[in-house]
Amino acid sequence: MQENYNMKDLTWKDAIIKVLQEEQRPLHYREIAQLIAEKGYRKSLGATPQDTVSAQLSTDVKNNSNESVFIKVDKGIYSLREEIIHTKAVNLSVELEAESTNKNGIINSYGIYWNRELVHWKTNPNLLGIQTQGALEVNFQSQIGIYLLHDARETIYVGQAIKQTLGERLRQHTVDRLNGRWDRFSWFGFYPVKDDGSLESIKSTTELSMKDLGDLLEAILIESIEPRQNRKQGDQFSGIEYMQKEDDIIKRRKEDQYLIDLLSKRK
Repeated sequence: MQENYNMKDLTWKDAIIKVLQEEQRPLHYREIAQLIAEKGYRKSLGATPQDTVSAQLSTDVKNNSNESVFIKVDKGIYSLREEIIHTKAVNLSVELEAESTNKNGIINSYGIYWNRELVHWKTNPNLLGIQTQGALEVNFQSQIGIYLLHDARETIYVGQAIKQTLGERLRQHTVDRLNGRWDRFSWFGFYPVKDDGSLESIKSTTELSMKDLGDLLEAILIESIEPRQNRKQGDQFSGIEYMQKEDDIIKRRKEDQYLIDLLSKRK
């Protein structure tokens, strides 16, 4: 495979190929997206690079079958077909089922143990997150779903943001009886994220069966508590985790305070 990679801004497919060539081992699509971002192989990542990489891989395998340059070796894990042929590491049968990034679950995005101090709690606070370094930021202030409040030791409150948005509900807890009791929060959102960073509002929701409800609760508990013996997310969980991004207002305040402290030490 003699591809020309002199240019830094590669197509998604070429970037994926380059990462797999360099690593010389099967990788999960999330790790591939992270390496593309770290190595700067694309100038624009969009807001959902992990979803894009997953779609590129699964679509190429599905459309090209045994002619695809990629081969799926496990759930979400891919390798270059030529590498697998050389190592004879796996059977060459191709699985064509959709990846978990297809937005067909109830939980489509989530954040775990976000820091309260990184949010500017104005009327409608910005809840900023990114999928990976270099990706577009996403504002989850208008997300709906389930949230948990944590202190240093335990989860102290579980609530739902349905009639009100996630941003509105969390802000209320900065002035109500729970105000002094939490410093972290986790959230599990129903709205999927588009590649441009906006949220895709769901106009109609499917009524949950008892099994759906059980799967949803199981998924939230597994992700938030992280019990060691659980190895799956749950059937209603197709979400991508987002890392918290500090609000610019908070960042500027810290920088201003640093300058004030620095000047005071020089006096």
